[in-house]
Amino acid sequence: MGSMDPDIEAFNHWSTELRGLRPNTVRVRSECLIRLQEFVGRPLRDVTEVDLLRWEREKVSGRKPETRRAYVSHVKAFYRWAKVAGIVTVDPSTRLTNPRLNRPLPRPVPDDTLRQAVEKARPKMRLMILLGAFCGLRCQEIAGLHWTDLRNSEDGTSLLIREGKGGKERVVPVPAVVLEAFVAHGRRRSGPVFYGLDAAQINPKAVSTSLNRFFDRHGLDFTAHQLRHRFGTTAYQITKDLRLVQEMLGHSSPNTTARYAAYDTSQTVDMVKAMDAAWSRAESSARSGVSV
Repeated sequence: MGSMDPDIEAFNHWSTELRGLRPNTVRVRSECLIRLQEFVGRPLRDVTEVDLLRWEREKVSGRKPETRRAYVSHVKAFYRWAKVAGIVTVDPSTRLTNPRLNRPLPRPVPDDTLRQAVEKARPKMRLMILLGAFCGLRCQEIAGLHWTDLRNSEDGTSLLIREGKGGKERVVPVPAVVLEAFVAHGRRRSGPVFYGLDAAQINPKAVSTSLNRFFDRHGLDFTAHQLRHRFGTTAYQITKDLRLVQEMLGHSSPNTTARYAAYDTSQTVDMVKAMDAAWSRAESSARSGVSV
């Protein structure tokens, strides 16, 4: 296609200027819509229900549930807006399927594997790894960091996360090991913390790709997001405070954070041992003729 569908441009403008969505969200949604337009070969206002079902069958099915759900939600959002805006009279996306998502338990990076990664990494990569593992930052948040976000608070150094998911800001304490990595990376007074190959501020996809390629190259079987899992599970194991961990991870719902509590089986093991001991004592008393 020569140029972007003007309806997509108008949708992007509405999403950014009126709806207030974050630039990264608008970019990802726009890329999905452009690929859909290229697939059907005509403007999105002329797309039919049959076109969308064919797109779903040929381009969406077979992907991970999270990916399928994202693609479908982007297209549905566009056509909801297009109908309200009077661009289409009938929403052709109503029969698209929203797959059910199974929320798996976190899979944190083991500490010995994390140490291997830190030892093998150069300063830039080491800082990215530690920001995920010790501060719980998403790739999007790592990419959005500026040096002015590193604050000297009264109780220690902290990071102001401006580019959190959904545009939510939060403050995250910075452990000494991460501060040392900032210094090794080359601390400055202002500007982005990380630059890409084009000398511009790095984007979230580049952070995720570079981390995952690094792990794969060194035979380390985990992903960038599992660094965040490591932070969440460790924070809960230490504090047992689900609300605190929710704030530190920047989750909008405590249900998401609750998975980190479910992962911590230490209390469950202690409970089962206590139940077993109580049963044994009861059996022993019964055999000796003593009531309990």
